Amino acid sequence: MNILKPYLLILLLPFIYFDSLAQSATKSIDLSTYGVVPNTGTNSTALVNKAIQSIFSKIGKKQPIILKFKKGRYDFHPEGALTREYYISNHDQDNPKTVGMAFENCDNITIDGQGSDFIYHGRMLPIALIENKNLTLKNIHIDFERPQICQVKILQNDTINGTITYQTAPWVTYTIKDSIFYNTGEGWQLRPTSGIAFEEKTKRIVYNTSDIRVGTTKVKELSQGIIQAQQWKNSKLIPGTVVAMRAGFRPSPGVFVHKGKNIRLENIAVHYAEGMGLLAQLTDNITLEGFRIALRRDQDPRYF
Repeated sequence: MNILKPYLLILLLPFIYFDSLAQSATKSIDLSTYGVVPNTGTNSTALVNKAIQSIFSKIGKKQPIILKFKKGRYDFHPEGALTREYYISNHDQDNPKTVGMAFENCDNITIDGQGSDFIYHGRMLPIALIENKNLTLKNIHIDFERPQICQVKILQNDTINGTITYQTAPWVTYTIKDSIFYNTGEGWQLRPTSGIAFEEKTKRIVYNTSDIRVGTTKVKELSQGIIQAQQWKNSKLIPGTVVAMRAGFRPSPGVFVHKGKNIRLENIAVHYAEGMGLLAQLTDNITLEGFRIALRRDQDPRYF
């Protein structure tokens, strides 16, 4: 009988316990200490990514940490963004992607926006989560300053001659070249080819419609923001109807998750993305808690 075994076990237990505590201690990091602050009106992309890389270079990617953004608005522009080659299911394979933030090969990390607005510019993949384990992303609103969807309101509909006159929403900018209407934005120009029609007062999709053809060829500008489209015939588009017109591209989702394990997306709102709100592929055990694709509020002037 070996009477030393129980004593050895008792001696070892405290070391195992304290070693476990050391491994599980979570470090909370306020990104404002790295100069990442909200509401500056300037491009935060390079600053955010520099801060994240600086943190990882100091403590590695395996120690449990919480990265906290002070609540407010952060603007992310393509300048200073990451460039990545991602093959995203059900999206355009137009590599390389311009990525606002990417967390790759991290373990035991939480990214907490604390209710912040992350506003993206141009054509970007806002957030990429690649080959992470035990990652939580929470309390973030994702939106774009200039969505690629062009919202218009029907003013007149001449169903006999097939002519529809519409008015662009106040935030929409456009150009007309060779009688073709192009929706324009920050570094992009797109011709809408289809749309969804909404009832003006209820914001519901017009009864018995789905994707519809839109009038962006053979157009002329009657005055600023007032466009007349020839050869656009659709009797269901009564005056007051709002149409969200889009081109046929789907480059990037709002959040992209690839080869993750134990991923949690909590209190995330995607108000606009040029692709899907979320695309997760080859991932085990993903939890969505309060994840929504939604307008900002009931009074949101956008219908999409």
